[in-house]
Amino acid sequence: MTTDQKRNLLKQLFLQSAFVKDAQKGYVVVESFNLAIDPDVLDLASRCWADLFQEHKNIDAVVGLPDAGARLAPLLAEKLHAHAILPSKRVPHPPGAWKDVISYSNVSFTTNQDEVRSHIGFVKPGMKVLLVDDVVAHGNTAVAAIQALLKAGVEVVGLAVLFDKTWQNGTQRVLEETGVHVSSLISIKKINERGELLI
Repeated sequence: MTTDQKRNLLKQLFLQSAFVKDAQKGYVVVESFNLAIDPDVLDLASRCWADLFQEHKNIDAVVGLPDAGARLAPLLAEKLHAHAILPSKRVPHPPGAWKDVISYSNVSFTTNQDEVRSHIGFVKPGMKVLLVDDVVAHGNTAVAAIQALLKAGVEVVGLAVLFDKTWQNGTQRVLEETGVHVSSLISIKKINERGELLI
């Protein structure tokens, strides 16, 4: 199966389970993609990302941005033969056993909070890291995480996401503010006047 065929299958599965919870805010729920994640969806997505990032050799670590991204990281790391999966958490303080922690704060579209504190552990300068998350909307979380990693001397090779909401400009913002390209498997162009998703 080619990468395009895999992506088309993912789009079909996405449209079968996606629904608009709040059209005004652009809040989209896709249970099998980022809540109760379907292992078949995760496997298909991971194979697509592995195709897209195959030219990046010797990725040191995959980091799943909290919370959904942390559940997407293990299979992707396996497919890319990454050396490690770095832990990440959205909590006020990192666990005491963690070393070499980078921390960042951001406004959260999902939780409607002005300041959410997150941490990534065991970060070493010079590491080559791939980030993964379920969705990019406004890009707040991704920009904050990437900027913190870059400041720590990490090379961020990309951000892999299941889907993005193109009209909210998050993928463009990530690229403009960090120089990191977002590899989105599904792009939602807009929600039409009938509350339907256009991809």
